[in-house]
Amino acid sequence: MWGWPVLAGIFGLGIVLLLIRLLSQNRQIEQLSIALRRPELSSKLLDNTAQEKSVDFEALVNTLEDPVILISARHRILYQNPVAENLWPLLPDGPTSLIEATRAYELDDFADNVLRGHHELPHEMTITSHLYRVVGTRITRPDGSIGAIVILRDISELQRLGRARRDFVANISHELRTPLTAIRLLADTLKVRVVPNDPNALKLLDQITSQTDTLTQLTQELYDLTQIESGHVPMRMISVNLRELVNGVIARLSPQAERAGLTLHNDIPETVQALVDAAQIARVLSNLIHNAIKFTPKGEIAIFSLPIEPHTTPMTPYPQDPDEQPAEYITMGVRDTGTGIPKEELPRIFERFYKVDRARGQGGTGLGLAIAKHIIEAHGCRIWAESTLSRGTTFYFTVPRDA
Repeated sequence: MWGWPVLAGIFGLGIVLLLIRLLSQNRQIEQLSIALRRPELSSKLLDNTAQEKSVDFEALVNTLEDPVILISARHRILYQNPVAENLWPLLPDGPTSLIEATRAYELDDFADNVLRGHHELPHEMTITSHLYRVVGTRITRPDGSIGAIVILRDISELQRLGRARRDFVANISHELRTPLTAIRLLADTLKVRVVPNDPNALKLLDQITSQTDTLTQLTQELYDLTQIESGHVPMRMISVNLRELVNGVIARLSPQAERAGLTLHNDIPETVQALVDAAQIARVLSNLIHNAIKFTPKGEIAIFSLPIEPHTTPMTPYPQDPDEQPAEYITMGVRDTGTGIPKEELPRIFERFYKVDRARGQGGTGLGLAIAKHIIEAHGCRIWAESTLSRGTTFYFTVPRDA
């Protein structure tokens, strides 16, 4: 009978092999997406309906493990690879419409938007009891007719694994609360009743208490992060005066800033109103200001907002100009005069547990920025950072403006 270590190893190997397979499929989709943007290859695929075969391109499409469908401007299926054929076989008496074959009205609407030339971001939709991530590309034949190629990626298993991961982390975080609370109570009891006059014992108990507090914070933040990720924390959107909100956060963190010899400035105008979850945005500001205090040896920390200019969308990951934003959003910022973050580290600072090298001795769980990112994205907005070594860091994030 195999022991638990062997079974755990086999399970772990299975997960690794599944991830390798999914990454391989991602590379295939990327190759196909690049190919679809080359007019000569797109034309060849369309010309397949006229018996002009492009062996290499057709071979690429047919070896994909994802359904690929070519449709005409009238939503007729002109070509589909064997995977799609297994899902919805075509009728023998001529081209079948997309809606007749798939019975998926959401997919038909998506294809219609692609055919109209609208820039469609990848959509997630349920078809035949499976969750698919759908991408589409509009193409033009040499005769001037319009068509579209639609690719569907089955992400049902990824969704299940993601849900299982979140449930596992949430359950572990919940179960750890009781023993951590017990350890803290036992340490406090020992301090008072057993070794009040023993400096060495008190020092050890203080270290136990400190490490227990760190673990308690870590488990709580892990639980909060999984809840926000899974959508179990609803955003209660209300009209909020941002200056007053920032004043409340500054009042809580001012003692910490004063101990570090820093000053906090609220530079947000009095009339700026946002439609946000006040408690969650206050948490984002607290995380950003707390980090700024921790990594700013001297100087000041400013919380500000930028003028409203309608240019970019709120979900642009890395805007070229942070002053540009749509009129229905407000850009807020937290600027410090600290040590800064290396340029190569900036893309990773919002990852869970990630800490830049200079921060490894500063404590913390490495989850604060990840939580801030998920809160801002739950508002339909974005967060990013700009930094210069030895000159400081500025974190920007957008929030919906109250009309």
